[in-house]
Amino acid sequence: MPIKNKESVPRPPIVVVTGHIDHGKTTLLSYIRHNKSILVESGNITQHIAAYEIEIDVENQKRKITFLDTPGHEAFSSLRSRGAKIADIAILIIAADEGFKPQTQEALEHIRVNDIPFIVAINKIDRPNANVEKVKNELAQHDIFIEGRGGNVPCIEISAKDGTNVDDLLEMIILLSDLAEAKANPNNIARGFVLESHMDAKCGFTATLIIKDGTLHIGDNIVTSNTDGKIKMLKDFLGKNKSTLTFSSPAIVVGFNDLPESGSEFIAGDVITDELINSLKQNIAIDFCRNQVIGENTEKVINILVKTDCIGSCEALIHSLQVLAKNLNVSFKIIDNNIGNINEKDVKLADLTKSAIINFRMKSENDINNFIETKNIKIYYGDTIYEILEQIENDVLSQEEEKPKIVGQVKILAKFNNVKDYQVIGGEVFDGKININDQFSIERDNQDIGKGKIVGIQCQKQKVNSLGSINECGLMIDSKTIIETNDLLKFYI
Repeated sequence: MPIKNKESVPRPPIVVVTGHIDHGKTTLLSYIRHNKSILVESGNITQHIAAYEIEIDVENQKRKITFLDTPGHEAFSSLRSRGAKIADIAILIIAADEGFKPQTQEALEHIRVNDIPFIVAINKIDRPNANVEKVKNELAQHDIFIEGRGGNVPCIEISAKDGTNVDDLLEMIILLSDLAEAKANPNNIARGFVLESHMDAKCGFTATLIIKDGTLHIGDNIVTSNTDGKIKMLKDFLGKNKSTLTFSSPAIVVGFNDLPESGSEFIAGDVITDELINSLKQNIAIDFCRNQVIGENTEKVINILVKTDCIGSCEALIHSLQVLAKNLNVSFKIIDNNIGNINEKDVKLADLTKSAIINFRMKSENDINNFIETKNIKIYYGDTIYEILEQIENDVLSQEEEKPKIVGQVKILAKFNNVKDYQVIGGEVFDGKININDQFSIERDNQDIGKGKIVGIQCQKQKVNSLGSINECGLMIDSKTIIETNDLLKFYI
């Protein structure tokens, strides 16, 4: 716990803006920052936690507020949960023309689990089909009792697009913050949380932090649950170089020896005791589930190697694959998760394990593309989660449609001497019908091990062009796979 003494001072509030996708979270923050051109990421959705620090006038005083913008899509459940854990106050934003949605309910649950005060912002009241009363009734149905309707939860009707009542919303944030009396000490060892981390091609391991207590300095030692380092570069949320940053500021830090885990706590200072370090090591934030299988289908398992721009994207992809596995009745085995561009090591691992590669917002290193094509490795690429999920889903469904129809099956009973380059075998047609020039797959111990084609069929010492079940026969086949007794030949169209 932070040390509180006579030097502790009020700490600016950290506010998480959360709710369903496209209900106006990023629009609200853009308006607050007086930026009329909305800052969006690829696909017009927020895909990482973004932190913004603003300053407003309240009763002739300058007051700071730090905002966390969290994604609304269901794939980003873990990011929203993390935002609620870090924040002091939440804004639950609900579109007046849509009302409660699945991620609205999920965001509410995160707020309740973390027991933080919140404000309901009913947005898009400027829309022709806005129905504020309907939203307020839905709030009551979800046990949210707002001021004026028998409860004490603040509710403000806003238009993030044109700024209607946004000033009232900001003043309410300051009021809740004053009531909470959150304090911190600039002289304490810096503590806070890792919002996000990634590999910067020029700077190395980089993380976005939120400071909850103390002050960060250039040259400070810094420790998280899974890594440590020394702060070599310190920037504010605008990317400006700083020598120090204090609570409740977002901070961009360079100098880690490895990628710090998103959501984990950090401590930083000139001297960090073993006791403090051990307290962090007990709290591992993320399970990357390497070499674990997602899904319950043991027969159809798709090997996946994940490459993304940051750890948060890895989390979102894993969550998305869990949902996709259930919907498609398949399983995904996560061979590896890594941050950064696809390199030769990744391609060799994908080739060895027969894995597809998910390439989220990253590039392939020089001369790797030809290597990928040579190895015939499937790449799922996209700048949004949706693109990648759609590609995987289309592939799985198309493979189901293209699955060859089995028209006959033969069990191998004996092997004979080869004739020229052809294998001669004895077997029993126990299902369907076979024909000369039919193609087949070879199954051994429930595993497909090769393919082949019939060159000749003989039954009761007579050459025939086709044969149905149930009959014993001699077959001359063309296959690179050596047939063994008890193998199963499956003939298909």
